[in-house]
Amino acid sequence: MKKISFILLALLCWSSMVSAQENNNRLRKKYRNLSFVKQEFEPASYFGMDQTLKSNFGAAFTVGRTFYLHKKPIAGLIRFGLDATWFDLNYTNYKLEYRWEDNYDEEEEPETSNFHQAEIGMQVGPSVTVNPVGKLNVNAYFRFAPSFSALYDDDTLLGNYASYFITGGGISYGVIGLGVESR
Repeated sequence: MKKISFILLALLCWSSMVSAQENNNRLRKKYRNLSFVKQEFEPASYFGMDQTLKSNFGAAFTVGRTFYLHKKPIAGLIRFGLDATWFDLNYTNYKLEYRWEDNYDEEEEPETSNFHQAEIGMQVGPSVTVNPVGKLNVNAYFRFAPSFSALYDDDTLLGNYASYFITGGGISYGVIGLGVESR
């Protein structure tokens, strides 16, 4: 009788371990995004400039987590949550070509200046995630991002608080994904 009790207890423990290890993590909770940045910058009469600068290159890195509002997906595939991005770092480089009006010469090469814009902040907002099959996820979000923004040209550093509203979406399979975001 002791052997049968021991075998039943071992089977019960084994079955609870198997169900505890069941992968219910089809929906990604944590996220790390490495992004390519393409943006335009309109300096508000910064050194008398009235042109829109287009970025040469830029990159962004974000780390965050989604806190889902319900335990099981609605209809087995839709989940609503709150996104909390703990770290949002964004860098963009611009090149400005200009000529001084007092000694303007069409044959003379224009002077160039590099502008560097960097932002660091956090984000919070609602999101919806759809998991149609397997590890395939489609998500959309809207976030508020309080940030510190800094602009550096060849000799001047300017900085200030900036608030952004961010909308975006993406599609991912496992840990690899592709998305679009607008600030």
